[in-house]
Amino acid sequence: SVSVKPGLWASSTTGTVNGHKLPSIFDIKGALTPQQKSSLAAGMQQLGLPVGSPNLSCQETETFALPKPQQTEQCTFNAVPTDSTSGTIKMSCAGELKGSGEGRYKVTGKTMATMDWRMEGTTQCAPIKVEQTTVYKWVQADCSQPPKGMDPALAEMLK
Repeated sequence: SVSVKPGLWASSTTGTVNGHKLPSIFDIKGALTPQQKSSLAAGMQQLGLPVGSPNLSCQETETFALPKPQQTEQCTFNAVPTDSTSGTIKMSCAGELKGSGEGRYKVTGKTMATMDWRMEGTTQCAPIKVEQTTVYKWVQADCSQPPKGMDPALAEMLK
């Protein structure tokens, strides 16, 4: 298992589906006010995260549980460690989305992790190719507080 710092972690996911940018909360009309958008983008940059689909999660122990990628409910997801800080990921999906993929993850200094994967398959008879990268950063020890400088209401939306 991979050891990391417990506490509040922020992540950001970017990627493409069939060559088109993966939509994020920034792209959904009415999801955020213009002020929230700029506050969120600034907060992500401050944490050193790419502007993508943001998420906040509480890591309660030192064992880093690799989160499942978004939109993969009917997929099995196997992480195979290469060493104590990195490894490969194999996934296969047999629901509406059928296909398989692979990727890798790496944890740096207990406070940062990256995961990237790509998969090809079919969904509702149409071919689909997904590529996704997620960057995770440790924010602070206290999970009950929003990240410094972030609107608490905005922080709630990201959990």
